[in-house]
Amino acid sequence: MSALRERDIRSALDFAYDAGSMMGAEQFPREGLERLAQLIRVDAIVGYRDELVVDFPYRVVELVEIPKDPVPPSVQDAALPLCYQDPVRNGTRPRERRALKLSDFLTRRQMRKLGFYHEVWKPLGIDDSLRIWLPAPEGRGRQLYLERSKRDFTERDRSLLELLRPALIKMHSAATARGRENGPESSPLTRRETEILRWIADGKTTREIAAILVVSPHTVRKHIEHILEKLDVRTRSAAVARAFPTAGGV
Repeated sequence: MSALRERDIRSALDFAYDAGSMMGAEQFPREGLERLAQLIRVDAIVGYRDELVVDFPYRVVELVEIPKDPVPPSVQDAALPLCYQDPVRNGTRPRERRALKLSDFLTRRQMRKLGFYHEVWKPLGIDDSLRIWLPAPEGRGRQLYLERSKRDFTERDRSLLELLRPALIKMHSAATARGRENGPESSPLTRRETEILRWIADGKTTREIAAILVVSPHTVRKHIEHILEKLDVRTRSAAVARAFPTAGGV
């Protein structure tokens, strides 16, 4: 595993703290994918795919994907007969624990000789892909994939994704249990967001909250942005009033 900076470790711990409480109706929370794409820079696609991988072509059970632009139907149709050319496709290693990069298997020159490159990767602006698998029943493959243009993923990116794998598994398990047993949660906020909002209600500043949680002020500000967006309010005091109506505001 490549050495990670202190900032990376703190970001990973903050992600893991919220892993079980990120919301969403999907099998893998869309918010989790968005947060992952912020930690490991993604400018093309980030997604989660659960497939039956016994026979080819694979059959999709669940798909949660955030492309910069929607994937055109023509590209989807072209991918099916050519996806065997993708060396890190879901069914290749459904029990794999490592994070694998497309560039581990293919050079740029080799990629450009493939039909899959011209029909799929090139139209979508994909020059490298980073994949990791989650535990799945026999005959299934559950894969998270991050797609990037112009430059390859680094060993830092691989190490960070491998470090996050237990949190990603926790996130998937919590989302599945929530969908099957508990239904939608009443609050849209994660545990970390709720904690930050309680500190705001106590009158703490961004820097004070960052010191308490041992994270950067930038991380706290990003959480506050998410809080305001989720609660559909513009100010911190309005967020406190909406989240804790019996507390009397600040």
